Amino acid sequence: MRGTIVDLIQERGFGFVETPSGQRFFFQRGAMAGDDFEDLAEGLDVEVDVNNDPKGDREDEHPRAINLRLADGVMPAADHEALPRKKTGR
Repeated sequence: MRGTIVDLIQERGFGFVETPSGQRFFFQRGAMAGDDFEDLAEGLDVEVDVNNDPKGDREDEHPRAINLRLADGVMPAADHEALPRKKTGR
């Protein structure tokens, strides 16, 4: 599933991905698949799978994003800062 990183809490190693339909999914540094956490920045498009296991850390926990990776054609961020659109053409 494709989504966009909407919140990234770098110092704590987690963030949130939002899908085009408005669903938000929590992810941790350990959810990365093939890219580094340091390559992420708010506003970057990513591909994720969703862990639908009903057992989470808490009873009211929502599904989490897993296997998070940069979407095709997305350039990795440097120090969690995405390149400006004029440099990426996106």
